[in-house]
Amino acid sequence: MNARELKAQMILKGVNADQLCKAVKISKAALSRKTNGHSLFTQGEICAIRDALDLTDQQVLSIFFDREVS
Repeated sequence: MNARELKAQMILKGVNADQLCKAVKISKAALSRKTNGHSLFTQGEICAIRDALDLTDQQVLSIFFDREVS
């Protein structure tokens, strides 16, 4: 999980944490746990984030399947 890249994309697209949580249907606490590596995003959540931020397939891979830990 590349949390920095996710946050960068949120800023670029003008989406704040509250808006992303609403789009993904998760709490801010859940988003925090997931971006900090304490739990994993589900497939459905990744798809919802992709749609909310209009991410390319390459960006999705870079954010969610990066070998670096946030």
